[in-house]
Amino acid sequence: MNIYSNMRDARRRRRVGFQPNFLYFEPRERAKGRGPPDLDTSEKMLKVEELESIRLKDYLQMNQVEAAKMMGVSQPTFHRIITEAHRKIAGAFVEGKSGAGKSVLLRMLRGTEEYAPDSGEIIFRLAFCPSCSWLEGPSKVGEPCSKCGTEFEFREVNFWQDKEMKRLLKSAIAIMLQRSFALYSDDSVIWNVLEALERAKYPKSKRMKKVYEILESVKMLHRVNMPDTRDLSGGEKQRMVLARQLALAPILLLADEPTGTLDHETAKVVHRALVETTRGGTTFLVTSHWPYVIRDLTEETVWFDKGEIVEYGDTEKVVTAFEKEVGEIEREDYKKFGDPKIRIEGLKKYYLSASRGVVKAVDDVSLTINENEIFGIVGSSGSGKTSLMKIVSHLEPGTGGSAWVRVGDSWYESSKKDAGTFIENGVISGGTTEWKAHFVGVLHQEYSLIPKITTWENLTHGIGLDMPEDLAKMKVKFVLEGVGFSDEEMEEILPKTHQELSVGEKQRILIAQLLMKEPNIAVLDEPTGTMDPVTKKYVGETIIKARENLGITFVIVTHDLDFAEKVCDRIARMENGKITEIEDLRAV
Repeated sequence: MNIYSNMRDARRRRRVGFQPNFLYFEPRERAKGRGPPDLDTSEKMLKVEELESIRLKDYLQMNQVEAAKMMGVSQPTFHRIITEAHRKIAGAFVEGKSGAGKSVLLRMLRGTEEYAPDSGEIIFRLAFCPSCSWLEGPSKVGEPCSKCGTEFEFREVNFWQDKEMKRLLKSAIAIMLQRSFALYSDDSVIWNVLEALERAKYPKSKRMKKVYEILESVKMLHRVNMPDTRDLSGGEKQRMVLARQLALAPILLLADEPTGTLDHETAKVVHRALVETTRGGTTFLVTSHWPYVIRDLTEETVWFDKGEIVEYGDTEKVVTAFEKEVGEIEREDYKKFGDPKIRIEGLKKYYLSASRGVVKAVDDVSLTINENEIFGIVGSSGSGKTSLMKIVSHLEPGTGGSAWVRVGDSWYESSKKDAGTFIENGVISGGTTEWKAHFVGVLHQEYSLIPKITTWENLTHGIGLDMPEDLAKMKVKFVLEGVGFSDEEMEEILPKTHQELSVGEKQRILIAQLLMKEPNIAVLDEPTGTMDPVTKKYVGETIIKARENLGITFVIVTHDLDFAEKVCDRIARMENGKITEIEDLRAV
């Protein structure tokens, strides 16, 4: 489903300033002496040049107006939220482990019917035009409507009870789903943004300038003439999804782990772009499990676990407590490496771009990976990591040089185009005809479980697992324990379909699915992109155990340098298609 399908035409896209009082605020110019009761109408403006010189969270503290409150809300996976009325908080983040309820909260605020609260209320405070039904944030109360000139009135709306107002509110709320790459893949970067601007009825004469501004804000100008978005890296696709959302100019943007698969430097650029959108009146609400993100942007934080509030208050205090629970991945001194398993010599992957000429996605790369080694490939978004992985996995041919994979005593050239059939878009990709018995298993950055079947079936029959049921149960239990599921959680998730799982749960199950097949080589593309630190620790330890117990060689493609340094034996750093350094971590 297109995530923009709920956007209506300009008439129906009513505007609402939404600030759950424990999560966010509305930075807009205030009309002094006006506004609904108990609202701070003091005027604090921020000059553009000042934005670079202050911390983002300091900016977020300015011009806060409470526009919503939640009282006693509950849902099967989201037990209770109680917030204090009139409390202003400089923060828009919620943290917690996968399955904690963060994504459920966003969908509840979006008005998704499947996530309706079982009890409690969500109240919006807003400015309402009695003549044309136009909506604005509560700071606009008493001002003339921008559409018809009638004075805005103050309204409190019970979101899940008032069906007509809910319809109007939903048309102004955009949501960026976790690990979603919902783009027009056959169309160019610039067209994807232009289409969103047209949908938002943005003035035609100003669209090209706006495209430039949006792409600059998400650090995507270098891809402006890319003929189709399918060739973008995972991180670049994520930024393009955000660019489309910004082009729609929603009053409320719900972002679920929007920078989870981005390197830290690119993530900071995107965070700044999000913050700058608030200057135009957009409120954003973001969930994140990254402590550095929360520390940088928020003053106060809510920590969820299993639908309950574990802790709520000062960001530093909450994040420190959260980090203590996580612990560290214990490195091991592993010395049982075998002979070379993957050999890459002068490998190249070039393609033509209308704007940049020859693009060198992989440029003369040479390296050797040994059997039973955990080898990491790290780099920023667009550095060539995924392109290299696809060639090694025999998903794409190279344009020069070679990549070889050893199966038994035989070597097969993975960089050579083969006429055989292989699963290009599946989670687990076998090789071509020669590789049927011993294949490279791949966890793609853009993954999916098989829909309409249970987790149990996805881990067994869905991947062609042929073994007695009792043995299959033992193996499933062993693998799921390895990716951090308790016995109680296993009983809960095994009968569920993928629609009923959280994104973090899906990600762990996909890793388990790959390990169930026991491939010779496992290639993991951004395996921890949107994982919370607790789950990440489980997965890191699972990879280490799988190497020792199953003899699997791992290639981990990631921007998460911290994870790579704790799990990998060696890491190769990539930049602009080249290997700039190979670091041996066994000596550290």
